Amino acid sequence: MPIREKGYYSWDGQLKESHVKWLPIFLNGVVQVFNKKRSKLIFAFASMPFLIFLAGVYFATKPELKMLTEIIQQLKTDTMLFYSFYTFGLLVFSMIVMSVFAGSDLISADMKFKSFTLYLSRPLSKMDYLMGKYSVVLFYLLLFSLAPGMLLIVAKLIFSGSFSVPITVFLSSILFPIVIALFFSSLILMLSSLTTNSKFVVVMFFGVVLGSNAVAQIFREIFKNDQFYFLSIEKNITNFGSFLFNTKSGLEIAGWPSGLILTGVTVLLMTILYFRIKKAEV
Repeated sequence: MPIREKGYYSWDGQLKESHVKWLPIFLNGVVQVFNKKRSKLIFAFASMPFLIFLAGVYFATKPELKMLTEIIQQLKTDTMLFYSFYTFGLLVFSMIVMSVFAGSDLISADMKFKSFTLYLSRPLSKMDYLMGKYSVVLFYLLLFSLAPGMLLIVAKLIFSGSFSVPITVFLSSILFPIVIALFFSSLILMLSSLTTNSKFVVVMFFGVVLGSNAVAQIFREIFKNDQFYFLSIEKNITNFGSFLFNTKSGLEIAGWPSGLILTGVTVLLMTILYFRIKKAEV
């Protein structure tokens, strides 16, 4: 390449339009979450459900060891294995914590520093912006829910020497964590769009999740009707899991309405979030 003298020259490169315009938002967001204080502690906590069930799958193939017998009783079938894993209280709570950790300041910080003009003045649409923010939360939620579920399938194959997971269970193991991750990411991002204070977002998120359980339980005790469990986020997750994996949840209510509730609320949250971003842009 010849050495040019100092001066101005016309650029002879080519401009190529990217079809993944939100990718820089995703990459930057993932790195920021990873570099947060106490991130390694949160990640270790979120890995515990997988490690517990991984040990359960191993000891289920070694009955002579007589360890983790209570968990092994729940792992007799593939259906119970994945239903128990995805509705495991510790896993659901870790997804709640991860939602807060990864998403509480994703939009509130942009509102605080008035960054929307900088984002949307580039060739980015509001949908590109939202997809970038969603991808950050979904990445971490699915990293500690969907990915461990797939690893449990691999572990079962290795420990047992055969692949016996039914296709319906396999597909449910993919669909269920995606639906739950979309719900939690929509909730935390919508709440993050309501205020510039990320700490207030955390309070609101836990208030909604825990408050829904408390309200459902109160009405259930007053009217002695399990239908009020449809008001609880946690019960809807468990109930939807029982429907998807064709198992019993212990509740005297159908499982399919919980799936409709979670999906409907997710769409509603997405709609509110979109109009919040549109209003913040103005």
